[in-house]
Amino acid sequence: MDYYARKTKDGRKQILIEHLNKVVELSSKWAEPFGLSGLAGAAGLYHDYGKATNEFQIYLFLEESRKGNVPHSLCGAKAAYKDYISCLPVAEVLANIIASHHGSLRDYLSPDGSTPLVSELKSSTKKPEAENNQKISPEILYKELQDVINILPDKRFGMTMLIKMLYSCVVDADRLDAYLFERCEEYVPKKPDWEGMLIELNTYLSRLTAKNNKIDKAIIELRNDVSRQCAKAGLREIGIYTLEVPTGGGKTLSSLRFALEHAREHNLDRIIYVIPYLSILSQTALDMREALNADSDTVLEHHSNVLPDDPEYYKLHTDRWDAPIILTTQVQFLESVFSAKASALRKLHNMARSVIIFDEIQTLPVKCVHLFNSVINFLNKACGTTILLCTATRPLLDKVQRPVILSEHPSIAVCGKIPKRTEIVYTLRPAGYSYKELADFVLEKHNTSTLIIVNTKAAAKSLFLQLKSQEKKVLHLSTNMCPAHRDMVISDLRCMLSRDESVICVSTQLIEAGVDISFECVIRDLAGLDSIYQAAGRCNRHGEFDDVKKVYVVNIAGENLSRLEDIKIGADKTRRLFDERQLDINAYYKYYFYERSNQMDYPTREGGSIYDLLTKNCQGRNAYVLYANSEKTQFYLTCAIRSAADEFYVIAPGQTEVLTNYGDSKKLLEEYRNETDLAKKQKLLRRLERYMVSLYKFQADELGARGALSEDCGLTILADGFYDDELGIDIAGSHTFLNVGG
Repeated sequence: MDYYARKTKDGRKQILIEHLNKVVELSSKWAEPFGLSGLAGAAGLYHDYGKATNEFQIYLFLEESRKGNVPHSLCGAKAAYKDYISCLPVAEVLANIIASHHGSLRDYLSPDGSTPLVSELKSSTKKPEAENNQKISPEILYKELQDVINILPDKRFGMTMLIKMLYSCVVDADRLDAYLFERCEEYVPKKPDWEGMLIELNTYLSRLTAKNNKIDKAIIELRNDVSRQCAKAGLREIGIYTLEVPTGGGKTLSSLRFALEHAREHNLDRIIYVIPYLSILSQTALDMREALNADSDTVLEHHSNVLPDDPEYYKLHTDRWDAPIILTTQVQFLESVFSAKASALRKLHNMARSVIIFDEIQTLPVKCVHLFNSVINFLNKACGTTILLCTATRPLLDKVQRPVILSEHPSIAVCGKIPKRTEIVYTLRPAGYSYKELADFVLEKHNTSTLIIVNTKAAAKSLFLQLKSQEKKVLHLSTNMCPAHRDMVISDLRCMLSRDESVICVSTQLIEAGVDISFECVIRDLAGLDSIYQAAGRCNRHGEFDDVKKVYVVNIAGENLSRLEDIKIGADKTRRLFDERQLDINAYYKYYFYERSNQMDYPTREGGSIYDLLTKNCQGRNAYVLYANSEKTQFYLTCAIRSAADEFYVIAPGQTEVLTNYGDSKKLLEEYRNETDLAKKQKLLRRLERYMVSLYKFQADELGARGALSEDCGLTILADGFYDDELGIDIAGSHTFLNVGG
């Protein structure tokens, strides 16, 4: 009897064994870089084995209106578990991947002491009628697994990551084969043309040097020297390297040059560029496409602000990360790696045999340090991936309790003596500056262009309003403004600076890293020394001003940093360095990391840590001993993958996306209301996201109490009068309420 995997809308049927064989072929191939082809193939073989039941076949051919749900994943998981029970680790790995391939990975042992996977495997399901005659020896699969585990520096964490890698291979193979069958297409992987890209980049760099006649020659030579060293370093072995270049030293194109040379030398599959701030990602992508003379299929952006012409095509490739060069955010990378969901982990296997560049690595949240280090050690040791950590102020990630294992002589470029462009000046006051005093200080120091960077949106608003009352040409930047609004202000700012017009810009730290923009004077609210150095990178960036320019450090009276612990502690350590008269970045990180060493495993709400949940899981083990159920279960693996994922976030959960009335948002909303085509509606939604602002719960609650929020077509809409053309969202607002008395 033929069993079928799926039926298309036009009535074509895919034979189950053909689908299984295709998934085996693809998942085995994709698992080769980390040495688990056999396990990936076994998981692929069983993943839809549960469809070989009369119950599922009847369900498959029912009319859509009569369909319910016939679970097949658990049926296949039970079959694999039973066939491999003689080797418990292999049985548990396969069972979790198969049971979870349409949802998210289970805990093996949950923090409360329960064993959800084993409990599900004991439940009653239909047994497949077809025989599986392609079983691989459990001993062979166990040896394959053990051989990989033995080379890993952190074996427990590595085991969890290998499960996720295998899961990624099977999920991607399953979904891709289904996608291709629906469209009658074949899978044809494309080989990146690293040689051609290098030729384009080198030609571009030559043109860039020739036309940079306004930039100090010493800085041009510094950038060229760094670039040449990076090209040479591309010939080094696969490893974990660093690129420490002062702000304005050309890190982006130099690191790209390293990556292209390295990918060509080692025949790697892709380059992944991870950037901390969404605000600079699109510009970086444009710069790279220009430098490589490439299109969006070659340099693919994965972030929420992209408006693709073909949303379905874009989703496929951002789900998979199969383009030669991927640009994404630090948040996207971290929340993908530490997720348990199939949709997020699908791309994970494509991080193997890659070059991954982390720009501005000093922005990594402290709570993520040990998890991040463990992940990149795994990617390097198990997956043949090279990591490049880029910064002007490298944190001591190799000096913490769970360090990143850097390659021997990790620096890929030694930066020559850079011409002194700036001087950091201590101008703190014992009681701090009032906004009136700070505005007076700004105007006293201002000549042609001045940037003031403050720590909070409230401070940015207050200082802007104070300056605006005294000076006309003042701009404001903060995340209270929607992306379209911020981009417009940055564009206006660039134009004013290029014309040498007088301008003052008040901004939060969103402008601090990665934005190629230069002011004559910079004033920075007291923060971590790394942030102050980043702010200094916006001052006299190209040496275009004749003299050494000042970067003033100030403190705002009564500043509320209660919700910004990273900034508060960083500011305290910087003040200590000023008191000791040693502005040394290594001393800063020693103080800062020592203060926060107990937070680097990512603390959980229950007093444990995510690192523990993914490794020993002491919390789950202790709870298991006391577990109320007297019937104890046989199990080998203990990692709580789903519980760890539920605890993990980079940006605090519970935020509300609010649609503002800036620009074309009202027109787009009207189109969205009236559109009936689902694909077009989805595209309009992506365009509307350019006019949305994320609000914390306390902000949304306050606006809600003022009657400023309403629901329309599933979107949260901000009322007129609560969005200012200069400040963005204004919670106080100028909304006129109808007073109904009685």
